[in-house]
Amino acid sequence: MRDAFVISLVISLMVLVMSSMMAFFATGMTEEAIQPALRTGLVLGIGVGSVVLLFSLARVRDHAEKGQAREESRAAEVEALRIEMAYLSSETDGAWNVEERIRRERGVLTFDMHGLNAPMAAGATERLLAIRQNLKRVRVVTGRGEILHENSADPGIRPAVLQRLRIGAEAVDWQVLEKAGSITLRPMGTAPTKIQRVRRFVFFVIPMCTIMGFTFRDLAGSTLEEQGLAFGIGSGLLLTALLSSYRDRSG
Repeated sequence: MRDAFVISLVISLMVLVMSSMMAFFATGMTEEAIQPALRTGLVLGIGVGSVVLLFSLARVRDHAEKGQAREESRAAEVEALRIEMAYLSSETDGAWNVEERIRRERGVLTFDMHGLNAPMAAGATERLLAIRQNLKRVRVVTGRGEILHENSADPGIRPAVLQRLRIGAEAVDWQVLEKAGSITLRPMGTAPTKIQRVRRFVFFVIPMCTIMGFTFRDLAGSTLEEQGLAFGIGSGLLLTALLSSYRDRSG
């Protein structure tokens, strides 16, 4: 809870300073422009900070309400993957330990392929795709695809895994994110329902349009206030529509 307030305050101050400077430069950098620029920065900073705070508090509440269920779900994920990949221990004569190699690291389900060879890794990837419905985000540790030291993974693992993922990942709603030594499989996300889109739009449209409208009105100057206000409101509507279409990538 405290982190949500701290983050929103920091972002609010950052936006206040940056927008004040932009408004000051845009209005001619005269002594008379200081007060309007500060007012623009204050309005924008408070508005953005408020939106961030509301969103953060909603996420905190959601995490608190679903915390226990989430932990149970995560434990079930680990167990399901361990059961599915248990055969690898016997194929490697126990060199690959399922309890050690399938674990959670910083909250992310991790499948460490060190100790496997390329054909085993390819087969394990096929199984991983087959049980996608029981999994969310998965980090597959493949090694860098080259031998750097005696504990390096088989260099054939990474290309074998990537080949299988390029064929089947998209079909099971996984986005492939390649990193040095690992591959993260991230859910493409669940699109919001029409009701969720409407709720989000109603929740954010007033503060967003108010902030954008006043900001662009001040930036436009006294001669183009109406045009600036109209442009700001239009931009607020567009941003709110984009925010309302946010896809849930939790997990």
